[in-house]
Amino acid sequence: MYLVIRLRRPVLLLIIAALITGCVSTVGYAFVTSYLLSDTIVPGVRIASIDVGGLTCREASVYLSGYLNEVIQGPVTIAYGTMRWEVFPPELGITTDLESIMIAAFQVGRQGNLLRRIADHYQSQTEGWEIPHLVSVDQERLSHVLRKIAVTANIPPLDARIILTEDDEVKIIPDYPGQKVDISLLAKQVIAAATRPHDRRVIIKPQPVKPDFSAEDAYGLRIRRCIAQYTTTFDSRDENRASNIRLAANCLDGVLLKPGEGFSFNKQVGPRLGSEGYKPAPVIVDGDLLPGVGGGVCQVSTTLYNAVLLAGLDVVIRSPHSLPIAYVPLGRDAAVAYDYMDLAFQNGSPYGLLLSTRVDKERLTVRVFSDAPLERSIELDTQIVKVLQPGVIRKIDASLSPGTIIEETKGRQGYEVQLWRIVKMGDRVIHRELVEKSVYKPRDTVIRQGPSVK
Repeated sequence: MYLVIRLRRPVLLLIIAALITGCVSTVGYAFVTSYLLSDTIVPGVRIASIDVGGLTCREASVYLSGYLNEVIQGPVTIAYGTMRWEVFPPELGITTDLESIMIAAFQVGRQGNLLRRIADHYQSQTEGWEIPHLVSVDQERLSHVLRKIAVTANIPPLDARIILTEDDEVKIIPDYPGQKVDISLLAKQVIAAATRPHDRRVIIKPQPVKPDFSAEDAYGLRIRRCIAQYTTTFDSRDENRASNIRLAANCLDGVLLKPGEGFSFNKQVGPRLGSEGYKPAPVIVDGDLLPGVGGGVCQVSTTLYNAVLLAGLDVVIRSPHSLPIAYVPLGRDAAVAYDYMDLAFQNGSPYGLLLSTRVDKERLTVRVFSDAPLERSIELDTQIVKVLQPGVIRKIDASLSPGTIIEETKGRQGYEVQLWRIVKMGDRVIHRELVEKSVYKPRDTVIRQGPSVK
């Protein structure tokens, strides 16, 4: 790269002679030092369009400080539509950085090698050299104020939604684009306006924001009809339990899963706490019904489990209860407990999946909407592999008279169960798979009896 410098002929000849000979005469040295090493700002330098060439930094500071401070303290107007905000730069953390301005002005013609300095010196004299109104900024303070203003212009985008009509038809509600103010860009615009003596207005121009889930995305999921459903019944007279069932079922209604997405019952429903609206109702703990909060939620997970199996989906986490339950056949229950026992499945189909729940007076129904061949049907078959007989535990009770026998705990049979899923196309079985093995342990009979006669 060649640097072309247009200098007055005597100056150019002097510099060239010095460079060629490798030395500078006393006169030449004096000229160079006076020309480049003076303590004044190079002629032609302007600060905020005001000429300060030939002044020392101190003189320039005194000359400009009042003017620059007057500019920076003036109001800046931020506008959006019909709304206006008048802000003052010092209150936003924007102040004149006089020291940086003076350093920048004094450095003109004093940086780089000799040729670079001469070139900058010459450019300043012939074309001028503009130093902007530099400021220091408290970015956190400025952003805090601008975010409050930007709230009025920010409009969050609305995702498309897939809903069911009263006739259980799938309907897609279109998406709606939003807009958002770029705080970083707005801050730069406000800073620039704060340093201008005129035209101190900034117009907010929000950037468009696309929704994460568009109507096109929704149509692409091909959710068209109910492909599976399952219903269980409950006693509506048990008001607390019925309330818990409704509360948990509402958490499932409208859940949308894209292809490949997984579902966790505990994550979706959340903790079953009194603060979340759940009420005391019996829960199964180690084979016994005990008082607890959230009793009945397992009926929701069990109903969902059966609907998911009938939809042909893959269940990845499931646990049986510790004793058989009445509202589903053996092997088709799914126990849940928020902190350690979950029901989870995967949408392994190429289509989207929409869950729908309905709670009538005594009926809980979970439906799965997606797409599948009309001729496909799925059945569940429970097989009892083994019946586990209870044992008998006898306890001698000295408080009872000899020969007296009392059944303290009634025994209960246990079972080993296999659950099979059968997939048909019309009347033809195309697939049969073992879904799960469940074991319900027997409960021993406990008998208290009086001591024997000696």
